[in-house]
Order: sequence, then structure tokens, then C-alpha cells
Amino acid sequence: MGFLNPLFLLAGAAVLVPIILHLFYRQESKVFTFPAIRYLLRTEREHARQIRTQQLLLLLLRAALVVLLVLLGARIHVPGAGGSHDPTALALVIDNSLSTTIIQDGRRLLDTLKAVARQSVASASHDDIIWVVRAGTPWEPAVPGGVAQARNVIDATMPAHTYGDLGRAIERARALVGQSELPDREVHVFTDLQATAMPEPPLASEDVPIVVFGVPSSGADNLGIEGVSFGGGIAPLAGHRTEAAVAVAGDPAGDTVGVRLYIGGQVRAAGRTPPGATVLLPAGPFPAGRVEGHVEIDADPLTADNRRYFSFTVRDPTPVALLGPASIFLSEALAVLAESERIALGGAARAATLVSVGGEGLERRGLTQSAVVVPHPDPARLPALNRRLAEAGIPFRYGPAAAGGARITRSDIAVDLGDMEIRRYFRLSPTGADPGVDGGTASSGASPEGTGTPAATLSSGDAWLLAGTTPAGPYVLLASPLDEASTSLPVSAAMIPLLEWAIERWTGGGGGIGSVTSGTNFRPPPTATQVRDPAGNEHQVDGDQPFLATATAGLYRVLAGDSVLDAVPVNPPARESDLTPASVRSVRRAIPGTREVVEGASSWSRHIFRAGRGPEPWRPIAILILALLIAETIVAASRRLRSRAGSVEVGGMQDKPGPREGPRPGGTAPNPAAGG
Repeated sequence: MGFLNPLFLLAGAAVLVPIILHLFYRQESKVFTFPAIRYLLRTEREHARQIRTQQLLLLLLRAALVVLLVLLGARIHVPGAGGSHDPTALALVIDNSLSTTIIQDGRRLLDTLKAVARQSVASASHDDIIWVVRAGTPWEPAVPGGVAQARNVIDATMPAHTYGDLGRAIERARALVGQSELPDREVHVFTDLQATAMPEPPLASEDVPIVVFGVPSSGADNLGIEGVSFGGGIAPLAGHRTEAAVAVAGDPAGDTVGVRLYIGGQVRAAGRTPPGATVLLPAGPFPAGRVEGHVEIDADPLTADNRRYFSFTVRDPTPVALLGPASIFLSEALAVLAESERIALGGAARAATLVSVGGEGLERRGLTQSAVVVPHPDPARLPALNRRLAEAGIPFRYGPAAAGGARITRSDIAVDLGDMEIRRYFRLSPTGADPGVDGGTASSGASPEGTGTPAATLSSGDAWLLAGTTPAGPYVLLASPLDEASTSLPVSAAMIPLLEWAIERWTGGGGGIGSVTSGTNFRPPPTATQVRDPAGNEHQVDGDQPFLATATAGLYRVLAGDSVLDAVPVNPPARESDLTPASVRSVRRAIPGTREVVEGASSWSRHIFRAGRGPEPWRPIAILILALLIAETIVAASRRLRSRAGSVEVGGMQDKPGPREGPRPGGTAPNPAAGG
């Protein structure tokens, strides 16, 4: 509570006037000579009681009038929203991620969030500084401005097919208002309360108050496309049929949904699948070259995740050379791939991939050739293998053999390796590490001279398959020899697919369908001059810098002049399809400092700028003063009427005694109870 004219409160001393009058007021007594003395005394007592009650009521009414007049003159106000406030540093966080594009009640959810954000701007004053932070497009600058600038930024906010990281956006907003020197700070968040967007772990607690406006999405049973791959992640062969595996995300309890495959703008295959399952659609055969298209499912209120784009290169059989003393299993597996025309076995000079046993021939590897290295079963040959790896520029070495019994616990390979048994393997460690210390594992995937990432990791934490690239060329390293004594892989169905994956990882379209998540960047080739986005807009690029403007899903064509170098599919993040809302309790836990979580747009203005000055309640005070004046007039008039009526009644009884009643001897008054 506060006052705009606090000095006027000194007028409150006037409340003493009715109190003093009440205390010192004395009614003059009149002596009446009346025969019925007992009746008169009883009547006088009742009349005095009524007078005291009326006097006390008049005292309270007049004191209340003085107090209300003083409060009205002092311009009382209470803290809260709806009125003016001290200059405030205000940050508006608008969630414009993919999930806010859902249609609810015939309106896009983002439009509702923007409408409520305009209420915050309408309640702001011209002394405030306002930032607008977009959670779905965090790379866009947040420039401080006034009311008009903030309203323009809100109106210009467009939906993005990206993940809305509320935690990072709120931290950024708190940092922006924290640098201001204004007396008050506040952050307003406008979101769909998507559970996957809540920060985990929770944000650090700060003093900046946060008010959240949340509209829970009604699309908890939303369907979307989680992924699409061709040929198990390996680029299809020219002239061969293949299959597109389309994974549909959603509640498995729902009905089936239609799935369609588009290539070149035409439907090439269609099918139905229940949500939460994967459907296989026939595709091809394709000629050699690039293939572009998309898959889609039946539309629902959130349409942005119902389509997924792809682009891949149809390849000819990859030339492969086998070097070194290969086991019968490895030789036969390569022969099967050659008979099915998936690879072409030949000499090392023309090979795109070298399959090297024990490191044989690595010293002759060209810069355009990839290498698949399989260790020899004999541990005595490890020094020679490590020497050849160093000569080839591969920054890893093989260490002593480890005991068996391990299994694959994590794999990034599109081949099921869960049932494979590892009986013996050699530990892989970066060059320069001591393989005798903690096993010298390469589970971190980092190396001092190049990059190497574990594509398959054992239960012991050791890498079983490493894939990486160096200036000397790409490589794949296996930790186990491909024989029956070392692993069950050679006699399993996974042998040929795994070998093909290792060969084709760096050839024939980059090892599968390349896809970029919306909101993340990709690096164009050095010869690229511009990138054409799905809307047809061309962005000039520098081949040495990543391309950042990937907020919209679709195919981004990389150009060198008029020539198309590549088509990059950009797809929305799968977690944006999960529209499960967060509870108010979880929001408060994830975002410390949250003062209110408001779900109704009509009540939003009552919860913001609470540290400021609320409205002046002069209208109800004025109405109350008028009512008290009327009540005081009625009570005062009633008192005068009663006093006059009492005087007339008493006077009549004194001057006009009854005809049968007169003075008696002794001056005693007649007893009225005796009936005269």
C-alpha cells in the first residue's frame, strides 16, 4: 500500500473533531413535575439508551467519513498490476518452436501467445526497456527498445520448425535484464508448457521474478514422422530395388495412419501403419545420381512434423580391394557382396575402399580411399599393425587382448548387434596413450591428431568399432578379428550388413541419408557460393563458414553459381512431436523464481508488474463516502425527530392532566398502574 500525496495524511487529525464533540456534548436536563413518576423514569431511560446508540452511530459514521476523505486526498493505491509502475527492465520470452504451430480452436497456438505478449507491452510504460527473446530461433538478436519496438518484434515473430529450449532462452532473458540499471526487473514467458522444453537440470535460482503464461496443448496424442532411411542406411545401388523404412511416432493405442512416399513430386508408394511402428515402402530402382523427396502421413492439428525430407545419391557398386591374410569368413562375405553387385572386387589402385587385415597395404592408400582395418588374430603382429596405422596417419593403436564375455551395449550402426558375443578383442586407444593404463580405451572418441568416434561400444566401456577421418583419409577400425574364435559375428546374419556398412560409410552418398535437424547448421563445400532455402530465397555463403538459417524444414540446395552441388534435407527434431504438457509443479521446479503460472489470457494483466503501483481505488472510495453521507443524514434526522416527538409527548402529559386526576393532599402523584 502506498500514497501519492502522503502529506495529506496529516488531515487525518480531523477525525478527532467528532470524537471530542461526542465526549463533551452534554444534553441540558429539564425537570418536569409529573404525577406518574415511575412511568416517566422508565420512559426516560429507554429514550436515553436510544440517544446513546444514535450518538455512537453518528460518531462512527463521521469518523469514517473523515478517514475516507483523507485517504482520497492522499491518493491511496495498492501494489499490483493494472496501474502505473516504476521503470522496469522487461524481457519477453516467446516460444515460437515447432510445437506452437498446432491449431487449437481454429487458431494457431503461437498467435495466442503473441496476443498475450502484446498485453505485457500494453501494460508497459514509456520508461521501461523491453527485450524480446525467441526460444525457437535463439540465434536472432534481442535488441532493447521501447513499447513500439517491442510490439513490432512480436508482430514479426514467425514459427520455426526447431526445438524450443526454454531454459537457455530464460537464462538469456535474465542476463539481459540483469545488466540494466532500472529499479525493477521482470521476465515474462509465453509457452505451450511442453514437457520436453523444460530445462533439465533445473535452472539456477536468481532474484529476477518470472511470470509464465502457458497454454497446454490439446494434441497429446499427436502423430509425427520420427525418421526415414533407405536400404538400412546404406545408399541404394543403381538399378536395384530398395525399401524405405518410415518410423511413425505416436501413441501405439491409436488407429493406423496412412504413409506416402514422394519422389520427384509424385507418389511412388503408400501404406498404413499403427503409431509407434515402422512401415517398409518399396522404392526404386533408381538410376545413378541424386534422389530427392519426402515422406508424409495423414494431417493432424500439428502438421509441421507430418513430413520428413530426404536426399541421397544412388551409387554404382563400390570398388573394393582385400589386402592381407583374410579369414575364410571375411573372404566369403566379400564374395557374397560382389555376387550381388553391391561391391566390385579388384586391385588396390582402383579401389574406393581398402579392407586391410593386419594393416597390410595401408602405406599405399590414396587420399580418396577409405580404409577398413581388421586386426590379425595373432597378438604378435600388433606392433606391425600399429606401425602401419601411424604411417597411414590413423591416430589410434591396438593394445593387448582383453578377456571375452563382453557384449555390445551401444551402437550407432543400422545393424542389430545385440545378440553378438565378443570372445576376444584388442583395446583401441589414441596414439600417445598408455594402453596399460585403464585399458587405454578410446571411449571418449577424441584424438590429438584427428577425429574418431566409437560407433559400437562394449559393456566394458571399450570401443569395439571406431569410425573417423583424418587429412590422410577416412577409416573404420574393428577391435576383434573376424574369425569364429574371437566373435560370433562371422556365423551370424549381421556379418554381411556390418561389412557393407563399414565399406559404404564413406562412399556412395556418405553412407546413407544425410539429414540436418532444424535450427542446427551445416557446412557447405568450399566451392559453394549460395544456398537456396525451401522458400526459394538464396543466401550468399562463404565455404569456410557454416550455414545457420535452417529454421524451416525442407530441402536446402547448395549452389556453385547455377550448378547444384548438393541437396541437404533439414527436418524437425523428433522430440517436438511429443506434446505432453508439464504440470505447474514441474514448471516451478525447473524454473526457480517463477512467481505465477497463468493459463487464462483474460487474467494475465493482473499478474504482471506486481512490484509496481496498482490502480487508485478512488471510485469505490467516492461511492462509499456518498453512502456514508446519506446514512449520516438519515441517522441525524431520525435523532431530531425522536427528540422533538419525545418533547411533545412529555409536554402534553405535563400540561394536560386527566380530568379525574388532580393534585392530592400531600402532593403525591397518582399511581398509573392503579388505573387512576
